[in-house]
Parts: sequence; C-alpha cells; structure tokens
Amino acid sequence: MRMTLLAAALLLSLPAFAATTPDGLITSKAKLSLWTTAGVRSTSVHVDTNDGMITLYGKVPTAEQKAIAEKTAREIVGARGVTNLLQVVAESQEKAVAVNDKDISNAATKLLNAEASLKDSKITVKSVDKGLVLLSGEAKTFSDHLRAVAIVDRVPGVRRVASEVKSPDVFGNDERVTFMPAGKNAPAETRTNSSDMRMTAAVKLRLFTAAEIPSTEISVDTEDGLVMLFGIVPTAAVKAAAGAEARKVKGVLRVDDQLEVVATAQKKVVDAKDADITRDLALAVKDRTDFKTVTTLVKNGIVRISGTVGTGWDEVNVVRVVRLVAGVRGVEDQLKVDDGAPRD
Repeated sequence: MRMTLLAAALLLSLPAFAATTPDGLITSKAKLSLWTTAGVRSTSVHVDTNDGMITLYGKVPTAEQKAIAEKTAREIVGARGVTNLLQVVAESQEKAVAVNDKDISNAATKLLNAEASLKDSKITVKSVDKGLVLLSGEAKTFSDHLRAVAIVDRVPGVRRVASEVKSPDVFGNDERVTFMPAGKNAPAETRTNSSDMRMTAAVKLRLFTAAEIPSTEISVDTEDGLVMLFGIVPTAAVKAAAGAEARKVKGVLRVDDQLEVVATAQKKVVDAKDADITRDLALAVKDRTDFKTVTTLVKNGIVRISGTVGTGWDEVNVVRVVRLVAGVRGVEDQLKVDDGAPRD
C-alpha cells in the first residue's frame, strides 16, 4: 500500500508557475521550523522543494507528528503545497541514555565554538531544561542559524532545540547558488548549509540533463555532504544512473539512494515534432519571470537552453520546466548565472 500511495502522490505532481521565493530558502526555512517548532529531529526528516512544492520524506513516531510536520511546512512563506511522504514508525522501546543538562550544554557549546562556518556569528546555548536546548544570540546569515540548530540537535541527550537566535530572514549574497568552476583557482568552501544547498542544486541539474534519467520525480536533500535521493523511478537502471550522477558532483561524500522502483512511473514516450515541442514549451513558460532572459532552441527533441538567470535556483527551475514538456528527449544547459542580477 505504501508503494501505491507514494507513486500516486508523486505522479500527480504537475509543473506550475515559478515560486517567488528561492526553493533553497523555502527548504531551509522548512527545516528550521520543523526542527525548532514542530519538534521533528533533524536526522529523521528530509526536505526538498521544487518550484515552491515541498516534499517531506523520512520517519516520525506518530501520526500526530506527521500531521504537525505537514502543517508546519505549509505555513512556510513561498510554499505552494506539500507532498507528505513521511512514514509513521513507532520509536524503539529501548531506553534512551540519560544525559544531564550540564553535560548537554557543555557538549553543545563546544561544538558551536569549534564550527568554523559559524565564526562570524555569535550563537550560544542560553539554557538546557530536561534535554530541551534554547539557543540565543545573533547569526550573520540564515544558513548559520540553520547550521547551529542542526549541530546542537545531534548532541546526545538533546530532545529538542528551540531558538531565540536573531538572523536575516532571506539569503545573503554568499548564499545564492552560483556554480563555481572546478580547478585549482576555485575558492575553498567550508562545509556549511550553503555548500550543501549548492550540492543539492548541482545534483538536480545533473539529473534533469542526463539522457538516461527520464524521471522527474526525484527529490534531493543534502546534509554535511551526504546526498539523499528519494522519490520514484521507473526501472532499476534509472535508479542506478541517478545515484551515479549524484556521486559526480564535487563535494559529495556519500549518496544514500532511497529511490523506489515503481513500474507505473514509466511515462509514455511522446513522439512529438520539434514545432509541437516549441509550441508547448512557449505555453509552459509564458507567465514565468525566470524565462525572461532565456532562449530555447529545439532540434530532434533536444532543447538547448541559453541566456542568463539571476540565481542557481532559477537555473534549476528553468531546466526542470523544459524537461517536463511532452516530447522533450534531452536538455542542453548553456545557461549562465548573471552576478549582476538582483539578489535573492
């Protein structure tokens, strides 16, 4: 039954107009709210956003928490809807190891102080009460805030993290997804939520442009260089190809391939003429602001995309929309991210 529900939920997802809020920011805000407000553990639930549509995947202990998680995600500014794939799995009956609040506070403080990516922020442990940790201070970026919560949430004995941390409500310039060329002159990047977001976007681009991966029902979430793939694919070969593409992205340490093979996910191949694809593509993008400076050329079912976009999120969305048009057999992505474009 779970397989059937999963397939139905994903196959009913349709492309829609571009979200005004970057998908990465929606995902980050959903995670922060889920971890600090809904009480969902950061290691239990994975979040991905495509064109403003949030997908939740993972395990929660009760049906009530599943419902709370979905309600919390729906309230995120910019979210257009939620696909809730959370499974209800009762927690183990094994007795949790008790850790006193002082030890939790000391461990959390030590980790926060040692985290290089938080050096420009001032985030501290304000209090610990029976495993409930309250953070306070000021984060330089939204990503720093999320990173601090994730670090503390993983401390043994922590039941939940609450936050009074003051942080920006939007992404700063350094949190925009701009894909840097690989090479010895490329800047080094500390492992942060921002670098994880870049990996997620890069993996999505590889999946959308890989000819051997026809599926567009694949979600991606990255934590500390570990890429989680979840969703449905039509064959085992597509599943293997998706994992292989994800591993090619710079910075990825490991891929956890949770994709399910569902035969009904196989889409009927549409033998469309280039003129038909061009027409349908024009209809699909006519109200999208992220296509204003983008041009497309269709040849033998392959769509070449060129021009400029404001952010890496726009690049991912443009490629995704093109890939979803009936008859498209492949995508050649020649887009460039314009650093002079308005910031997120």
